[in-house]
Amino acid sequence: MTKVQHYLADLPEEKKEMFVPVFGSVEKFYTVVYLIARNEHVTDQEKPERYEDRLQVIRQMRERVERLVSSYGLDGPEVVADIASDYFEDFVNYREPELDITNEEFLSILRKI
Repeated sequence: MTKVQHYLADLPEEKKEMFVPVFGSVEKFYTVVYLIARNEHVTDQEKPERYEDRLQVIRQMRERVERLVSSYGLDGPEVVADIASDYFEDFVNYREPELDITNEEFLSILRKI
């Protein structure tokens, strides 16, 4: 477990419950933010067609997540940055973690945000 995963796991139950309506659980929240960071990085690296528009949408989603987490009384930008840091740590070390989420679940959560 990373530092931010421990932080999220150690949150009081009432804080964890705040993540349930949108994300389903704190663990799913971590996975969603991890995937947002990965999608932003991959899009920036590969520069697919209309990548600037894609990056803009991805960054807007990240900012929405930051604001949502801040509304829970946590430091949204800090938590999101720490999870993105976990992604980059995995990337530079050629690690591909097992992510417990389907593409449909991911998109459904993004629509709720």
